[in-house]
Amino acid sequence: MNRVKKFILSKYYFLTSILLFLSFPSYDFFALKFFSFFAWFFLVPLYVYLRGKSLKEVIYISFLTGIIGNLFTYGWIGNFGAKVPGGFIVILIFLIPSLTAFFTIKILLAEFLSQKYPKLDFLIYPSIWIIVDYIQSIGFLAFPWTYIGYSQYPFISFIQMSSVTGILGVNFLIIMFNIAIGNFIKRLDWEGGFFIKYLYSTREGKIFLYISATLIFIMIAGFVRVKSFEEGEGKFKISVIQTCISPWDNWHLRRYEYLGELIKYTKMAVADDPDLIIWSESATLETISFRWQNGEKDLFDQHLFNFVREINKPVLTGEIGVSAKRDGYRIRLYPQNSALLIKEDGVPEKTYAKINLVPFGEWFPYQKWFSFVKKLVDKMGGSDFVPGSIPELFTLKEHKFAVLICYEGIFYRLCRDYKNKGADFLINITNDGWTDTCNGHYQHFAASVFRAVENGIPVVRAGNTGVSAVITPIGTVASTMPYLTKGYFSGFVDVLAKKDTFYQYLGDWVLYISCIFCGFLLVFGKLKKLF
Repeated sequence: MNRVKKFILSKYYFLTSILLFLSFPSYDFFALKFFSFFAWFFLVPLYVYLRGKSLKEVIYISFLTGIIGNLFTYGWIGNFGAKVPGGFIVILIFLIPSLTAFFTIKILLAEFLSQKYPKLDFLIYPSIWIIVDYIQSIGFLAFPWTYIGYSQYPFISFIQMSSVTGILGVNFLIIMFNIAIGNFIKRLDWEGGFFIKYLYSTREGKIFLYISATLIFIMIAGFVRVKSFEEGEGKFKISVIQTCISPWDNWHLRRYEYLGELIKYTKMAVADDPDLIIWSESATLETISFRWQNGEKDLFDQHLFNFVREINKPVLTGEIGVSAKRDGYRIRLYPQNSALLIKEDGVPEKTYAKINLVPFGEWFPYQKWFSFVKKLVDKMGGSDFVPGSIPELFTLKEHKFAVLICYEGIFYRLCRDYKNKGADFLINITNDGWTDTCNGHYQHFAASVFRAVENGIPVVRAGNTGVSAVITPIGTVASTMPYLTKGYFSGFVDVLAKKDTFYQYLGDWVLYISCIFCGFLLVFGKLKKLF
């Protein structure tokens, strides 16, 4: 028993792994939403343990902690390969160490600078953290899913700060608070005494109080912002259809059966007289717009167009787009993950091709050199899309909206760009059925809440399996339906309730200041050595 106790006390940094997992939404249960509080001290055990350790130990301990934490929190992603023997394990063997590498780099770089400037560690840690977060959002392997700030989506008053700082600012404050707690605990560890005394008499205690006061101010300001929110008069009614089609079924063998499901629930929704009917990503896995543009007649398309004409309502649906690219003397056709708006007269009006494709699962540009990876992804049910390049705005009844396909909802700069181009609201069509877990659905949903608050515009989510909802510009859910439930819901998008935000104009200014701050410390350190 003593050995077990000694082991636990000596490995308490593993609490960071557990607290990281508990911080993120896992099930749609009210009490579990308060678990988001764990994010405010998830890093404390690891940070306290690493004090005074060598950089070699920092790498080892943080990587080990990250492996366990990421496995618990994001292990559900392995379900993408679950239909292939060993596929679940193969994905996790690649994914979890990759995510952990970013986690380790954050800790390592922060420790490196903090050892040189120990009194500034409460600023160094969050600055390094969001710089690496930003790096995770660029390039082919971009995956800005793991931001700690997303854990706070249930706390509507607090997340209003993202209208000023964006999600990176929320990440910054959470990490800074963690470090302040860690420093205060370390001070108590060797100072002893009644802790209230040291809140006022020590530097660490005062920093903790200042940051706590800032947090309280943000909460109060956010509360006031939420309470002062006024609905506009621009009621644009939408109906979202949720059919829960299995992403693993053979579409072409059951295409008319699936279309029949969509038509059944859409006919029910028409009774609510919506201005727009929204089907999810992958709702119609057909090259509808391409065939239309080329004068090809397909029975599936005719059924769809006739139905749209019959209900006399515009329909937005996911489809397979086609991109034509010249390859020498030939024109090659490439599939794209796209969205299509069909007008009420049954005529395709406009399409948008997804710009940010899921790495490996939807796109692998290096298949010439790593053909074995491509073959494995194909066996798992992966796609072979090419990315779009043009952010498109759709117009309906004089209102402009942008479509985000699947995990594009986590790309905050893309959404800000749409707002600055004049979008009145965003529509995120997605198919999270492959995740086969509540964790994946609600982690994805959390990002949509932030996109609404950051840009001050409504966000509509239309998921094949959920979470489908209408989110207001302050992040509250106006209308929704349970995930993994077949049916539909109708709700109003208040297009005149949109707000201009500080973040909309200045973007990731917290990131820019963090880069300048860290750059200054590095340059100052070099100059200090020279002189």
